[in-house]
Amino acid sequence: MRIECTLRLLPRAAKEVGVLHRSMLMAALIMAAVVMAAPARAADAARGRSLAQAHCAGCHVIAPHMRNEVADSPPFMVIARKYGFDASVIAHVIAGPHPKMNFSPRGADAADLAAYIAALPH
Repeated sequence: MRIECTLRLLPRAAKEVGVLHRSMLMAALIMAAVVMAAPARAADAARGRSLAQAHCAGCHVIAPHMRNEVADSPPFMVIARKYGFDASVIAHVIAGPHPKMNFSPRGADAADLAAYIAALPH
Protein backbone atom coordinates (compact mmCIF):
# COMPACT_ATOMS: atom_id res chain seq x y z
CA MET A 1 0.00 0.00 0.00
CA ARG A 2 2.79 2.41 0.88
CA ILE A 3 4.67 1.80 -2.40
CA GLU A 4 1.47 2.30 -4.37
CA CYS A 5 0.84 5.65 -2.66
CA THR A 6 4.40 6.79 -3.33
CA LEU A 7 4.17 5.86 -7.00
CA ARG A 8 0.99 7.92 -7.35
CA LEU A 9 2.75 10.95 -5.83
CA LEU A 10 5.83 10.81 -8.09
CA PRO A 11 4.31 12.60 -11.11
CA ARG A 12 2.97 15.35 -8.84
CA ALA A 13 6.37 15.74 -7.09
CA ALA A 14 8.17 15.92 -10.46
CA LYS A 15 5.75 18.60 -11.62
CA GLU A 16 6.31 20.63 -8.43
CA VAL A 17 10.09 20.37 -8.84
CA GLY A 18 9.75 21.61 -12.42
CA VAL A 19 7.69 24.57 -11.25
CA LEU A 20 10.26 25.29 -8.55
CA HIS A 21 13.12 25.23 -11.06
CA ARG A 22 11.24 27.55 -13.43
CA SER A 23 10.47 29.91 -10.54
CA MET A 24 14.10 29.96 -9.47
CA LEU A 25 15.22 30.58 -13.05
CA MET A 26 12.77 33.46 -13.44
CA ALA A 27 13.90 34.97 -10.13
CA ALA A 28 17.54 34.73 -11.21
CA LEU A 29 16.77 36.34 -14.58
CA ILE A 30 14.84 39.18 -12.93
CA MET A 31 17.68 39.78 -10.45
CA ALA A 32 20.23 39.83 -13.28
CA ALA A 33 18.13 42.32 -15.24
CA VAL A 34 17.82 44.59 -12.21
CA VAL A 35 21.58 44.48 -11.52
CA MET A 36 22.45 45.14 -15.16
CA ALA A 37 19.94 47.99 -15.42
CA ALA A 38 21.24 49.70 -12.28
CA PRO A 39 23.44 52.66 -13.08
CA ALA A 40 27.14 52.26 -12.48
CA ARG A 41 28.56 53.91 -9.40
CA ALA A 42 29.27 57.53 -10.18
CA ALA A 43 32.83 58.65 -9.61
CA ASP A 44 33.27 60.71 -6.45
CA ALA A 45 35.64 63.67 -6.89
CA ALA A 46 35.60 64.45 -3.14
CA ARG A 47 36.73 60.89 -2.37
CA GLY A 48 39.30 61.27 -5.15
CA ARG A 49 40.71 64.35 -3.43
CA SER A 50 41.00 62.43 -0.15
CA LEU A 51 42.80 59.59 -1.96
CA ALA A 52 45.11 62.12 -3.63
CA GLN A 53 45.95 63.74 -0.29
CA ALA A 54 46.66 60.36 1.28
CA HIS A 55 48.56 58.69 -1.57
CA CYS A 56 49.69 61.23 -4.18
CA ALA A 57 50.56 64.52 -2.46
CA GLY A 58 54.00 63.32 -1.42
CA CYS A 59 55.12 63.43 -5.06
CA HIS A 60 52.51 65.35 -7.08
CA VAL A 61 51.08 68.82 -6.76
CA ILE A 62 47.45 67.78 -6.32
CA ALA A 63 45.88 71.24 -6.05
CA PRO A 64 46.63 74.70 -7.40
CA HIS A 65 49.10 76.77 -5.32
CA MET A 66 50.66 73.71 -3.69
CA ARG A 67 54.40 73.02 -3.46
CA ASN A 68 55.87 70.21 -5.53
CA GLU A 69 57.73 67.66 -3.43
CA VAL A 70 59.30 65.64 -6.28
CA ALA A 71 60.40 67.57 -9.36
CA ASP A 72 59.81 64.77 -11.93
CA SER A 73 56.22 64.04 -10.85
CA PRO A 74 53.77 66.05 -12.96
CA PRO A 75 51.27 68.24 -11.15
CA PHE A 76 47.68 67.04 -11.40
CA MET A 77 46.83 70.15 -13.44
CA VAL A 78 49.37 69.10 -16.07
CA ILE A 79 47.88 65.60 -16.13
CA ALA A 80 44.38 67.05 -16.49
CA ARG A 81 45.43 69.28 -19.41
CA LYS A 82 47.39 66.50 -21.10
CA TYR A 83 44.29 64.30 -21.23
CA GLY A 84 41.79 67.05 -22.00
CA PHE A 85 40.17 66.98 -18.55
CA ASP A 86 38.53 63.69 -19.63
CA ALA A 87 37.94 61.62 -16.49
CA SER A 88 37.57 58.32 -18.35
CA VAL A 89 40.92 58.75 -20.12
CA ILE A 90 42.61 59.89 -16.90
CA ALA A 91 41.19 56.88 -15.02
CA HIS A 92 42.59 54.54 -17.67
CA VAL A 93 46.03 56.18 -17.42
CA ILE A 94 45.98 56.15 -13.60
CA ALA A 95 45.06 52.46 -13.51
CA GLY A 96 48.00 51.60 -15.76
CA PRO A 97 51.39 50.58 -14.39
CA HIS A 98 53.52 53.36 -12.90
CA PRO A 99 57.00 52.17 -11.94
CA LYS A 100 57.64 54.95 -9.43
CA MET A 101 54.23 55.00 -7.76
CA ASN A 102 53.77 53.35 -4.39
CA PHE A 103 49.99 53.29 -4.94
CA SER A 104 48.21 51.40 -7.72
CA PRO A 105 44.61 52.58 -7.87
CA ARG A 106 42.12 50.27 -9.56
CA GLY A 107 38.42 50.43 -10.27
CA ALA A 108 36.55 52.91 -8.11
CA ASP A 109 39.75 54.43 -6.68
CA ALA A 110 41.08 55.23 -10.17
CA ALA A 111 37.69 56.61 -11.22
CA ASP A 112 37.45 58.80 -8.11
CA LEU A 113 41.00 60.15 -8.53
CA ALA A 114 40.31 60.84 -12.20
CA ALA A 115 37.07 62.64 -11.34
CA TYR A 116 39.01 64.88 -8.94
CA ILE A 117 41.76 65.58 -11.49
CA ALA A 118 39.28 66.27 -14.29
CA ALA A 119 37.37 68.67 -12.01
CA LEU A 120 40.40 70.88 -11.36
CA PRO A 121 39.87 74.45 -12.62
CA HIS A 122 40.73 74.80 -16.31
